Amino acid sequence: MKDSFSDLKIELIEDGIGDGLIVLEQDSSDNIGSITIHPVHLRYMAEKFGLVQTSDPQAQKTIATLTRRLCLLRDRIDHLADWLATYSDSRHADLTYEQTYAWATAEMADEFCEDFPEQGTEASGKPSPAAIAGQRQLAINADAK
Repeated sequence: MKDSFSDLKIELIEDGIGDGLIVLEQDSSDNIGSITIHPVHLRYMAEKFGLVQTSDPQAQKTIATLTRRLCLLRDRIDHLADWLATYSDSRHADLTYEQTYAWATAEMADEFCEDFPEQGTEASGKPSPAAIAGQRQLAINADAK
């Protein structure tokens, strides 16, 4: 297989000796530079630059954990913003700053989680039973304090 871009030729070697190696050859003016890499090296570079998902199981586990935690934090921030807007005693105290700050933080958390696969909601977009139970527990904890 041979592909080429402007001044760059890419060739997959299939000669029985170096099968699977990739040759990159760049022609710039009078100089021709060539490098041969193994597909493992290409995969490593693609992972390092974020072009493909990592194949490292520990990294995948860490990403899943951080994704789950960030989504939980987003849900708690949303709950706090809703609670401040609904249940705060605005007649006796000016909580405009706190409410605005909570809503702005909730919007930031939504943006941080934008590219994640949807978690905590059903296909209808409504909160899942687990998410509702978590919100109830938050309310119970808040009432207990």
